[in-house]
Amino acid sequence: MRTIPRPSTSGAVIFYGVTKSKSKSKSGSKRQRYISTSRSDSTSNVPPGSFNSIPLPSLKPVPEHSDSTYKSISPAISTSFGEASSSVAFSGVLTLAQDIALLFANVPYIQVVASLVERIIQIANDTRVNKDRTRELMEKIMIYAGVIFDALNEVKTERGLSDLKSDLLHIASGGLTARQLKSSIALRTKSDQVVAKEMAPTKVRDILVSDLPSTRLRSKPRVFGRDKEIEEIVRIIQQASPARVAILGSGGIGKTSLALCVLHDEKISAQFQNKRVFLSCEAAQSADHIVHDLTLALQIPLNSYSGNQLDILLEHLGKAPHLITLDNLETPWELPASRIGVENLLRDLTDIKMVTLVVTIRGSQRPSSVEWTQFLPPLQPVTLDAAVDIFEGISRKGDEFAVKLIKAVDCVPLAVTLLANLAAVDGETTDVLWRRWCDESVAMVENGDDRLNNLEISIEISLSSPRIRRDTDALELLSLLSLLPDAISNETIHTLENGIPGITYVKKSLSTLIQNALITKDGLGRIRILSPIRLHMHARHPPSPTSRRFLQDHFLTLVNDASTIDELPIQSRVRAEYGNIEAIFLDCLEAPLGRNLEDVVEAILGFCQQAYLSGISSTHAISRAAIKLESHTLLTVNLPQAVSNPRKRAVARLTGFRLLGNSPKAVSLVTHNEQALKYVDGIVKLRGDCSGCLGQLLSRQGRLEEAEESLLLAIKLHVQAGDVAGHAYDLNNLGCLLSRNSDTVRRAKTSFKEALGLHEQIGDGVGAAYDLMGLGQLRLQRTKFHAAEARFTRALKLFIDNNDNIGRCAALNSLGVTVLSYSRPSDAEHHFLHALELNSGKDDVVGYADSLAGLASTLLLRSRFLEAKEKVEEAISLRSPTENPDYLHLLGRINVALYNFEAATELFLRAQVLHLQICDKRGSAEDMRYLIEIDFYLGRLLEDFEIHGGLETLSYRLDRRLRQYRHEPATETLFAVICLYTYDPIGGRRVLECSIEPDLKALELGFHHHHLGCLDLRLESYNEAEQHFKKALGFHEEAENIQGQADDHNKLSEICLRRGLFQEALTGISSRALKLHSQIGDIGGQGDDLYVQACVFLELGRLEEAEETIRQALEFHTRSSMVRGQGLDLATLSSILWQKYLAIDVEGVASAINIPMAALKALENAAEMFVRVVAVSELWQCQLQYKVMLEHDSGMTSTSKVLLISVEDWWGYDSE
Repeated sequence: MRTIPRPSTSGAVIFYGVTKSKSKSKSGSKRQRYISTSRSDSTSNVPPGSFNSIPLPSLKPVPEHSDSTYKSISPAISTSFGEASSSVAFSGVLTLAQDIALLFANVPYIQVVASLVERIIQIANDTRVNKDRTRELMEKIMIYAGVIFDALNEVKTERGLSDLKSDLLHIASGGLTARQLKSSIALRTKSDQVVAKEMAPTKVRDILVSDLPSTRLRSKPRVFGRDKEIEEIVRIIQQASPARVAILGSGGIGKTSLALCVLHDEKISAQFQNKRVFLSCEAAQSADHIVHDLTLALQIPLNSYSGNQLDILLEHLGKAPHLITLDNLETPWELPASRIGVENLLRDLTDIKMVTLVVTIRGSQRPSSVEWTQFLPPLQPVTLDAAVDIFEGISRKGDEFAVKLIKAVDCVPLAVTLLANLAAVDGETTDVLWRRWCDESVAMVENGDDRLNNLEISIEISLSSPRIRRDTDALELLSLLSLLPDAISNETIHTLENGIPGITYVKKSLSTLIQNALITKDGLGRIRILSPIRLHMHARHPPSPTSRRFLQDHFLTLVNDASTIDELPIQSRVRAEYGNIEAIFLDCLEAPLGRNLEDVVEAILGFCQQAYLSGISSTHAISRAAIKLESHTLLTVNLPQAVSNPRKRAVARLTGFRLLGNSPKAVSLVTHNEQALKYVDGIVKLRGDCSGCLGQLLSRQGRLEEAEESLLLAIKLHVQAGDVAGHAYDLNNLGCLLSRNSDTVRRAKTSFKEALGLHEQIGDGVGAAYDLMGLGQLRLQRTKFHAAEARFTRALKLFIDNNDNIGRCAALNSLGVTVLSYSRPSDAEHHFLHALELNSGKDDVVGYADSLAGLASTLLLRSRFLEAKEKVEEAISLRSPTENPDYLHLLGRINVALYNFEAATELFLRAQVLHLQICDKRGSAEDMRYLIEIDFYLGRLLEDFEIHGGLETLSYRLDRRLRQYRHEPATETLFAVICLYTYDPIGGRRVLECSIEPDLKALELGFHHHHLGCLDLRLESYNEAEQHFKKALGFHEEAENIQGQADDHNKLSEICLRRGLFQEALTGISSRALKLHSQIGDIGGQGDDLYVQACVFLELGRLEEAEETIRQALEFHTRSSMVRGQGLDLATLSSILWQKYLAIDVEGVASAINIPMAALKALENAAEMFVRVVAVSELWQCQLQYKVMLEHDSGMTSTSKVLLISVEDWWGYDSE
């Protein structure tokens, strides 16, 4: 039985391996609405080169328009569409040619031709994509041209022409759609008087329906994950009269949907009825536009009022309570020319006590003219569960790829909705969509040409806002920050604020971006950018090379400082910005901006060392570096002339990174050819380092086959380059990997021994120490504790001699594990505390977490459960988000000790999955052992028991669950214990006696003797039972295990009870067992003690004390969910009640009428409990008690089948 989680088999910080890079293909264009929708589907099913089956696009006629401008443009569009068919046919010809070429791949030169054909096809596809985009733009030009032509016809004054010019400039900036332009022109070219004249009462409804569909109350959208926000806004509106609420947030975050849900809420609907107005301000360019649209939405007959339109509106609103919702208010409010007017309008509206105002604004800033009821924080993305509900509700699909897609867009509702719509298409799969996302990202998330159906348009609207246009540095700063995927620390922001080349006012630009909700701040004040915005900026608005180089330099300097300066703040910054640093390294590899590749790779290796010690195991940067180096090596080998300036830094870097001792010195170079060869060797060494680094990271991720492949490649490369030190560390890490699988332990031992020989050959004491650690771990796994302790002690001395604190901590942790196996928790605690002290700066986070977990194990074994729980939870938190299965197993055991069985079950299940992933069969067996133990405690071994064959079912179920672990000691012992307490006590005893071996530790020996004593107690062999319990007590005292000592005292007191030594029994319970169980908070143990105490009182005839005590015991056992304990308590309660019934005088018969039925009910409940835990002997005794009751009173008939059916008939079991 494992007593503490096994720490890593090596504290070495080297790793290695190469993975295949993901190729990216350009995305195809979106389907055009003028082309038949069957085009793409039919084409996809046509076999390559099938000329007759290539479909020609069926053209739809260009819609007719009254304006001649449209007709003049239409032929050009039609011509371009006609060319599409030839493009499709040409592509088919090329595809056939490529297929034919591939059929003859072995023929000389054919493969070259095939690659050329493939390139031609790519060019043809790009050409077609560009043509499709051109057609799309031509369509938009047609729409704008028609609107502009109508506007020119309406222009009567020079001011009108100037206004039209302003709108056209706004179009050029991407800030105005055709519909907004049309609305703007229509409103400007009609004076209030003209509007009033045209709007006769009989035509108001027609105008509302035809001209302003956005003003009517839209239908309620389907929203997930916003219940809390909806409830909060509804509460504010109902409690504050009138309320003023601003819903803020970035584009696509769900502001409009949230506002509509509030409007359609039952309480709000009942309060305002038909006085709810939803007005989109997306097309409004001034306060007058809002007034005009509100007037139309409220169906106010203007000709029945006197005065201007605003006065008419305000007078109408003052007559009854209204709920006015202004959606996208930022459009008119952010325009400098209209901002004051909009602020004044809002002030006028909120001065009316009948008006409840709700506005939605893209950004994080509210209009200052309104006294807002409550400041609601800007909307954040929905939770992952809510986003999954959105996706599955639309697409009816849900799997791991759907979750990847959802996480890729940071759970932004609009993006999730659009992706779900794509997934909802028949024949579309989420895995294909995920591959498309990896290539196209934000560009694929569109379903129309407006902000509610196209994520890129929604983002571009935010980027073209007046604030952004006024702040010329904001866009460049956003593009720079978009290189960083994780939260950006305050230290990094401070560095940026001190000056970025090309960006003058960083603080001002940050404020602008926050106001527009393009960036947000989390609870720690760190800057965050939502994934869709970041990806859009990366694709459409990349940063300038100057600012990009500045950001790369900042993070490269940070990593270099962390590798050379031993200061906790720097180390903490690296851990906090791990994702950002890795992203910058990937950016450096793709856009080095003049940097040397070897310098970047060396920085990545140094960073991986920091990451590995921090418990992080991402492989993106190192695998990409390995690929780059591989292609670089090929180029270097084919150099036409020698390299004049070879790099010799690799060996020096390896000394620092690998913690090597004395590395071989670089020899002097004579000729250019020799320089070139030495340079190639340096690159090969660097490739070996990358492969080794990748292998170790993959091993930590549980990707063992890939890890082994990478480590074997590292060995090959280091041997090729003549790097003995690298070869030795490769062997060490390979040994660590192989030691995790019981089938490869021999290979692991060979690897460690070979590594030890190489390290001793080059005088590397630290490397030799790690090899000894590996060999010690192999001994520890085979329970060869003395041999393991000897190797760990030698390793510790080498680490001390070489002043290696990280290695010292690893050795101390391993020594702690070993002495804990001797059941010496105090000595083990000393080792773990010493390791924590040496590693107080958390230079090795994994080692620090291992020390905490080891300390938690010592506390658990000494029954200090709450302290143990605190320590292991701290260890888990340090390693988060990486999950260590041994930590989870340890926390599960602590929860079992605290009787938190459901939490423990979840932890063991998670641990078992992880143990299986890393091929740790022994760890998985121990997880299974505790899962079965929990089922036994809770009476779940036979949840669906049937009459007859129950014992066979139990045996079958146990055998099925334990089949793959039957030869593991932990599960074999558990099987024996279950047999002992259920249907085969003799067989269980035989297994337990055979499993007592000399090398068992004290805690395990205590466990065995305790349960053997329980069997002898059941068999009334009191002398043998007493001997076993006394032995168990000695072993538990040796192990300092208080819970075990308390359980032993409980059983020794029960022996006194059985022998009739009642006073000794009471003394043993109260002064020893109950005192110890109470000391450690063991509620189940306290229930056991009170049960024995109640039995003593029953034997002494002290029935009132007996009943009170047994009811207390039942309460403790119920709280702890111990089914067998509850059964014993109920059976004893039945006996007490029956004795009270028999002892009552004739005068008290009236008061005793209910007692026998209560005794029978308690007996029935007890029998039910015993059936759940398959307690055969106890159930048989319940049936005997029931027969006694029937003999005394034949009217006491039970309806419980567990009492009516004999044990023989129930299980086919002979009770004798």
